[in-house]
Amino acid sequence: MKIGLALGGGAARGIAHIGVLQYLEERGVKPCCIAGTSAGSIVAALYCSGKSIEELIRIATVMTWKDLIRISFPRKGLIRSSQLHLILKGYLGDVTFAELQIPLVVNAVDLRDGEEVLIEQGPVVDAVTASCAIPGIFSPVRWNQRLLVDGGLLDNVPSAHMGHKDIDYVIAVNVTAHRSLKKEPANIFEVLIQSYYILLRQRDIPACKHADILIEPDLGEFSFWDTGKSRQLIREGYKAAAVALGDVDLKRGSSRFARWLKRSINSKGRA
Repeated sequence: MKIGLALGGGAARGIAHIGVLQYLEERGVKPCCIAGTSAGSIVAALYCSGKSIEELIRIATVMTWKDLIRISFPRKGLIRSSQLHLILKGYLGDVTFAELQIPLVVNAVDLRDGEEVLIEQGPVVDAVTASCAIPGIFSPVRWNQRLLVDGGLLDNVPSAHMGHKDIDYVIAVNVTAHRSLKKEPANIFEVLIQSYYILLRQRDIPACKHADILIEPDLGEFSFWDTGKSRQLIREGYKAAAVALGDVDLKRGSSRFARWLKRSINSKGRA
């Protein structure tokens, strides 16, 4: 069975996506296509380029916000996107979409006309940097005559972008589910990021309706700044995937799976 995977944005919470991928691999499942937004696009790009789960875990444990901060006011962002671009290039090099081992779709938003932009060709690092450019925090990214910012501004869980792919089922992972933080933001960056994702939450559920299965890790105790808790985030992603997919035959698409899926959709409106 051909599985499409949509990984949503969520800043540091996006590290939980690694746990979902780890669970899928242990089940012997490899997505045939991945769509990623913001932090989800980082994990997706690394995985699609051929990085192993062990390599993803290592990267998550060493990368911190301090690596990204290059204050650049009073221009178009508090942090220069070029620093993220430099870090990603260190892991991905000059790889293009055509050279990836798994097809990848990355979304961003054109700041000038408000249109969503889907990127499936060209340098992967450029696309991912644009998809991560949270407005006001990261400076916008110029790409093919466009001025791009975070794709989550219009679609934070990009499950809808699997429609033109030859796949059987779409699994979406939402790491910004409707759960309150258990501690107050500690600095201006945490305030801005938390405020941004509060605004995006109203879009999460409508976007997820395009998925057959929705995974929502319980990440209420983690702020969007918690890069220092990568192993805990990965565990939460793994646990959520195990709960959502534990009874599902993802390899063969058995009749049992079809009955389970139909039952879930009828009872919840979505799996």
